[in-house]
Amino acid sequence: MDAQQSSEPSASAPLDEARRLLEGGEVEAARSLAVSVLKTAEDLGDRSMQARALMALAQYDRVLGQFRRAIATAQRAVQLSQLDGDISSEASALSLFAHASSILGRDAEAVEAALLSVKLGELLSPGPHQVNLHNYLGVTYLWSKSFTKAEASLRESERLALLYAPVSNVLLPRTNLAWLEVMRLSSERYFTGVMPSTATLRQRLADCSDLFEEGSPFPMLPGVRSVLQRFARSSLALCLCWEGRLDAAEQEWIAAEDRAQPAKYAQVANVISHWVRAELHWGRQDMEGAQREAAVLIELAGDAEFEQMANVGHLLLTQIFKAQGQYARALEEEGAHRRRELRVRSEILDSRHGVVQTHLDIRTSEQHLRLLAQHSQELERLSFEDSLTGIPNRRSFDVALAQALKNESNSKQPLCLALIDLNDFKCVNDTYSHAAGDDVLKTVADAIRASVRQTDLPARLGGDEFVVLFPHTTVEAAQSLCRQIHSKMAALRWDHWSPELRVTVSIGVALAEAEDTPEMLFRRSDRKMFEAKAALEA
Repeated sequence: MDAQQSSEPSASAPLDEARRLLEGGEVEAARSLAVSVLKTAEDLGDRSMQARALMALAQYDRVLGQFRRAIATAQRAVQLSQLDGDISSEASALSLFAHASSILGRDAEAVEAALLSVKLGELLSPGPHQVNLHNYLGVTYLWSKSFTKAEASLRESERLALLYAPVSNVLLPRTNLAWLEVMRLSSERYFTGVMPSTATLRQRLADCSDLFEEGSPFPMLPGVRSVLQRFARSSLALCLCWEGRLDAAEQEWIAAEDRAQPAKYAQVANVISHWVRAELHWGRQDMEGAQREAAVLIELAGDAEFEQMANVGHLLLTQIFKAQGQYARALEEEGAHRRRELRVRSEILDSRHGVVQTHLDIRTSEQHLRLLAQHSQELERLSFEDSLTGIPNRRSFDVALAQALKNESNSKQPLCLALIDLNDFKCVNDTYSHAAGDDVLKTVADAIRASVRQTDLPARLGGDEFVVLFPHTTVEAAQSLCRQIHSKMAALRWDHWSPELRVTVSIGVALAEAEDTPEMLFRRSDRKMFEAKAALEA
């Protein structure tokens, strides 16, 4: 009998017990059991059981809000599953990695991992396993604001749950569909200033309400049911706030609070509670209370490593300031939001070496070599090219910038970065349609590419943000090239959409300094861009 056979019975029982403890809210006790299983499996050299224990630990860390630790643990589980040739475990570990990454705001990494997990799942026989994979692909799209793709993935998870899983498992994608509508509504309110209809949210909450009556846990996701219940109640409370039914909303908020659990349990749900409280204060015109709760939301979300909800807090606080006519404070809050996004972008750079190592390990596996041979061209394109404009994407640019800063430090040659932001781009989408907005983005990308040199690197960071890296270039030379971008933009005509349509950009150029990190260089360029935008508005 080999080590794997001998360890299986002794290790499975503690992991099953750990699941039961997690369902009861005893997360630390559950984690301790899983750690002991991991130690035993390591001593026996049992890679399969190590991977199972690591995935259990990653799940527990997610419930505790330890998302960076969950990412590192899930990465180890991915590598062990690859070495063991276990595609099912690898797909599950990738989905855990994807979800934790999406919570931290690392959208590109999250979507990439979730897409790969779904592709690996397609190599397996159809069954309950795919429910979670499609669900977490939908969640990663949700947090990256790709709402249409998110709904398609969550609907596929729902379909698979109805076909292959216990009917209770359909609660997972249905709750996330409701949360998707919450995020879509809040996003639309931010950009338009008007709260859209809550009818769809109402229907989605109704679709999952009866399923909460069943007490059975999710076999593959221990500890999730109670979190989903709090998500659903918080979603309903937000819905009632937006409908002006504030007393009913407060009752749902009280019901969503779980005072029986430890303070650190289900940190994601704990943070969202403050969003509800801010909306309640806002609805009652208690603007001071609304500001206070939004600020607490940002602080607690940061402490809980919940970057996506911290971003929600910044946008919410910006709207509260605007509602009071405090436009200077609103602009300051938008700047704080942008700085947070830049910091996350810098953290992504720091984490890339681990992801690169994971991909190298994937390529050493014969099974995955065959898989990657089938999809290599598409994966490369998705990894480094912006699908809409055809120019390099943020991931490609981040890698180039890190290398350029290193080269600049060694060669002492000047290096400049230009951050380019479209002015009032939201009005293009709102007034002329999203098709017009896509056309503008593609045309602007072409204009930027035509204005710079072959040695320069233009890229799209996302949304209406572009960037150009100017290696071996002084500030004066970079500014001269940016003036060419302005000239190209001024010459563009949009009569096929409307004679009134005008598109301008604000550009901030910054010179790299000694000991600069990507975040520091981005921050200075961002500040210059905001100065240019303010001058234009004046």
